[in-house]
Amino acid sequence: MLTLNMVSAEQKKEIRLRHIYGFVKTINLTLIIITIAIAIILLAAKIILQSKFNDTISQTTLVTKTNQSYNNNIREINNKLNFIAKIQTEFIPWSNLIKSLAEITPADINFYYVKLDSLEQTIKINGRAGLRSSLLNFKEKMKATAYFKEIEFPIKNILEKENIDFEINAKLNLLNL
Repeated sequence: MLTLNMVSAEQKKEIRLRHIYGFVKTINLTLIIITIAIAIILLAAKIILQSKFNDTISQTTLVTKTNQSYNNNIREINNKLNFIAKIQTEFIPWSNLIKSLAEITPADINFYYVKLDSLEQTIKINGRAGLRSSLLNFKEKMKATAYFKEIEFPIKNILEKENIDFEINAKLNLLNL
């Protein structure tokens, strides 16, 4: 058998270029389809991940909002407890001092002014004593008590013998209360 090729060289070249062009066109089309498919997959993955992210954020926000009220309640309770602890540390049992003062006071001495100052840790007593000896006895009993120190007993307190208006100032030893 004899093959005859009646196609000219220019036409052969054109046919070959058409085959190459068709091949390149097919490859380009395939690459475009693959790129579109990958883009669709990535877009779907992004949408799914965004949805999961939004769900996670909404759940953690709910947990945070729920816990926020508990945190506020705990903070409020802690503030109240700290306030109570402060009050308790600043508490001074004045009743012990007043009871001791009443026990050492003779019957003929009356107080008409007693000032207790916790900041300066002082006591000021004004009163009336029936006899000078009762007043001196009271002063000695105050010295013997652990609650009082640095007792100021002005000399005018003992100038009179009976019905003495007196004034006594002393420092308090709050640690013994």
